[in-house]
Amino acid sequence: MAKKFFVEREKISSDGFRYRGLSSSRLENLTDAVFGFSITLLVISSQVPTTYIELQASMYSFIGFIFCTMLLLGLWNNHSNFFLYYGLHDKTTKALNALFIFMLLFYIYPLKYLFSYIGTAIYATLKRNLGDNSEALKVAWRDLAAADLNVLQWKDLIIRFGLGLLLIYLILVLMHLNANKKADELELSDKERYITKTFIHEYLLLMSVCVLSILIVLFFGGRAAGYAGGAYTLIPILLPLYHRYRIRKMKKLEL
Repeated sequence: MAKKFFVEREKISSDGFRYRGLSSSRLENLTDAVFGFSITLLVISSQVPTTYIELQASMYSFIGFIFCTMLLLGLWNNHSNFFLYYGLHDKTTKALNALFIFMLLFYIYPLKYLFSYIGTAIYATLKRNLGDNSEALKVAWRDLAAADLNVLQWKDLIIRFGLGLLLIYLILVLMHLNANKKADELELSDKERYITKTFIHEYLLLMSVCVLSILIVLFFGGRAAGYAGGAYTLIPILLPLYHRYRIRKMKKLEL
């Protein structure tokens, strides 16, 4: 009896959405492999240290690596949940998934460059403020100075980052719109249709933040890159607020 309860519970999400893709397909396995390869690129694309000082200096970019990995794992989770919830493998889903893979691979180097620079700058500044004057810190500062990003380059970098993330979220929106279009075929309940629309709205919200960031540097130039990057801090604020709003509304509708 207890075993049956746990088996049935594993087939339904915490918000009551019945899983339709419990078994992995070749399409998902291919995408998982690309995600793994992308995370590997974050490491192997860096030059191998030849001295202990260079090894210490390479640790300054570790914060950037964490940020990149967290973002990639977040996208992987979004992608995984889509197939877990809907289990779709139609032509439209395959085409959109191929675009998703392409954007992911194309996006990885701008992502690594931006977060490596920001992560190194944060850690190096922190170490210097704590009184560190090591050779490794000097090497890290020298690498930052060598990048020598000017105003136009910062503008271009922020736009590249924003467009990449915007297009990835757009693909996820289109995948969920396709699932919503096939609601009858998938036998989605009213509650599941409501949750699907919530997913779409949340991805549109994420896209709007990307657009806001891009518009800031388009109108104010690269000197406003810090504000453009800061726009993404709206995500952990707006997304949970909107999610709670949709949950409360769903309860009122008694879905």
